[in-house]
Amino acid sequence: MTQTWPIKDPREKLVATFQFLDEIDEGETISSAIVDCVSIDGADTSPGNVLNGAPLIDGTTVLQVFHGGVSGGYYSLSCAATLSPSGRVLVLSAILPVLRAGR
Repeated sequence: MTQTWPIKDPREKLVATFQFLDEIDEGETISSAIVDCVSIDGADTSPGNVLNGAPLIDGTTVLQVFHGGVSGGYYSLSCAATLSPSGRVLVLSAILPVLRAGR
């Protein structure tokens, strides 16, 4: 599932929340998660730099700090969560528009 987040100013540092509660079966837990960021529109040649540190698993939620970005750019942030004991992998993604405030 892909959603679009509100516009972010490049100076902001925020936390992305990927909520898997409705996707996880009884007895499953998130054992690992990978978050990636790609530029889908704009001139950012290093979109991975938008991510700040490793994701944090909190129950059925994966949290990822992100910052920066190129004003006028659009990014896709995706989270792949691996579940135990089933080994299933679930993916959520969101579109992140970046625009400097006042422009």
